[in-house]
Amino acid sequence: MSGVKVLGFEPCFSVIDIERATVHYERLGFTTSHHDDSYAFAHRDSLTIHLMFADDPAAHTPSVLYIHVDDAQRLADEWRATGIDVDGPEDFDYGKCEGSHVDPDGNRLRFGSPLRR
Repeated sequence: MSGVKVLGFEPCFSVIDIERATVHYERLGFTTSHHDDSYAFAHRDSLTIHLMFADDPAAHTPSVLYIHVDDAQRLADEWRATGIDVDGPEDFDYGKCEGSHVDPDGNRLRFGSPLRR
């Protein structure tokens, strides 16, 4: 085993239109920044999502990201208030309240919080 310590990670989402993607993630409560016309970032709290332009739509591959939040219902309500489609959330017997959202490029954001007692 190497002695190299993993310090963090940042998911990378393939998108067909960078501008559409950044506007969408801003509606989700992220701030955005651009590296150039083909690469941007969506930031919210300690999460950064890389938004990479898929220059060949046939090579576009949507991804899934699970986000741990402190209140899944409140996040769903926040997103719905901006007109965003959200599935759930619903309570599961494994102790989580979970929902999801699919962005315009097919990338799925799953989110969950512990069940409230």
